[in-house]
Amino acid sequence: MKKNISDHTDSVDRSDPTDKQNFYVVKPDETLESISRDLMLENPQYLHEYHNQRCSFLDIIPDDGKLRLLQKLCIPGSREILKMNALIREKGEGLYQQFPNGKIPFNAEAFSGEYKIRQTESDDGVQKSEYAYSIHFNYIKKEENRYCIHFSMSDFTKDGEGLEQKINTLASAFARIIYPVTLVIDESGKFVAAETHQEVQHIINEIEALKKYHQGYYASMHIDQMKDKMADSKNIFSSLKRILPIQFLFGCFYQARYTISGFASPYTDEFSWLAPASPIRMEIVNQTLSEKDSGFLEVLQTGRSVDYRTVEQLFDPDWEYDLLEKPHSKSLSANHSAAYILSAEDFSVQKLKAEFDIQIADYEKSVTFELEKLAG
Repeated sequence: MKKNISDHTDSVDRSDPTDKQNFYVVKPDETLESISRDLMLENPQYLHEYHNQRCSFLDIIPDDGKLRLLQKLCIPGSREILKMNALIREKGEGLYQQFPNGKIPFNAEAFSGEYKIRQTESDDGVQKSEYAYSIHFNYIKKEENRYCIHFSMSDFTKDGEGLEQKINTLASAFARIIYPVTLVIDESGKFVAAETHQEVQHIINEIEALKKYHQGYYASMHIDQMKDKMADSKNIFSSLKRILPIQFLFGCFYQARYTISGFASPYTDEFSWLAPASPIRMEIVNQTLSEKDSGFLEVLQTGRSVDYRTVEQLFDPDWEYDLLEKPHSKSLSANHSAAYILSAEDFSVQKLKAEFDIQIADYEKSVTFELEKLAG
């Protein structure tokens, strides 16, 4: 909350520290950093110096910046803050990343490249499975305020034997036929549509031909299921929307609006942490950290479920989500955290590490997700 202060345009040059100066009384647990954020001042050291130049000898803030409870702090007016922030930016001394219009810029072309993905699932801290695969993006063009990006997946691996290994081999065959798929991304960075690279019927015929090489009841069942999905373009889009890397990269991340403190206003997004269950609605808060390396920017993300459904309802394919329903005592309880490493040059995601946990019956299930863009 912004401090309630009056505006004195000439207080910066005032020689008498008590003459029409703005003051603020320090409350419990407040610091120069927290007060600077509330004042929208981009570097707390400037508040430190501002106060010490105007206060009495007994009120000088020590070098460690520690404030006293009920200390009377000299603070700048709004016009002074504008001038100070301009100077801070000119000298490159801002501690908080500033974005045009308060949003991280979305650069569709910068997503081209190969990414390695690793996911694990654990029950009560014991790892049960590990998945790994690669995804590929290739920027194609911008058309009518939308970006077209080719997307494909490959190199699937999963812990397991027998039937699971056969299904993994079949998944690789599906990928060779279906991909690349064109992702249509709007100007805000959100995935809004999908298009196949060949006529749908041609793709269905190629999938049907897999029965010659992948025999047995389960293989035939998966082939028929894939044919049904491909028959409807809406199914293609909805299936891709449930892939975690698509959700992390082309969900609502680039739509978040940040304040001067580096925090984004809370927003709601969906994540498929329990696939094949429906995505879980999470309330998300992002925070940008001070740049320790000038080449990269880190964004921390925390989330908590705001989904009214139970775990059982998540796995019900016929359940239709009601946006008017509110969470209740039996609703699922889940938490989510992620750390994005972005290029400071084009704001594309270079690395991402995320974790999720949920209480299911009498055990806790946790899932991890790691993404890394490969060089070259």
